[in-house]
Amino acid sequence: MTPRRAAGGWLLLALALVALQAAGPALTQALRFDREAMLAGQTWRLLSCHFVHLGWAHCLLNVAGLLMLAAILPARMRAWRVVPPLAAMTGLLLLAGEPELLRYAGFSGINYGLAMVALLPRARRDGLAAMLLVALTARAGWQILAGPAEDAGAWLGGPVVASAHLYGLAAGALLAWPRREAPATARRRPDCA
Repeated sequence: MTPRRAAGGWLLLALALVALQAAGPALTQALRFDREAMLAGQTWRLLSCHFVHLGWAHCLLNVAGLLMLAAILPARMRAWRVVPPLAAMTGLLLLAGEPELLRYAGFSGINYGLAMVALLPRARRDGLAAMLLVALTARAGWQILAGPAEDAGAWLGGPVVASAHLYGLAAGALLAWPRREAPATARRRPDCA
């Protein structure tokens, strides 16, 4: 697949986020994180909650972040391969780690995860990538320690769920963590007679 076709996947994802926002509040309510509904069996919400938003400002902010991140993600990275596992892991972490969280919607946790996926592999050899990764992690930590910013919640349509950013970073780290390839000849069983 050419880098141009890979970029097309990110653009299609951005357009899908806009289309879901345009579909209206009934769809948002059907797809958002809703703890009670999820515990009653609506497990698709672990994924779908990341693709709906609280309002247009919230949606467009996340779409802008997604498009900026698409520009720095490795050319071989495909949206359909990385976003679903990020969404599933982040959704599970929200469900397990935030028992007080009743409802949630938004793509920002996934954007934080995508930033981790883009920056972590580069951080050892690229000082700027390492500094950006430290700054992003510090920002997520600060958001949790400082509590929700009331002014951001006013124009986004609801409070910022800072733990979604931290969980997105954790999920991105799991996806981006360098894997060591085992040598092909390592620990082969001798032929048995």
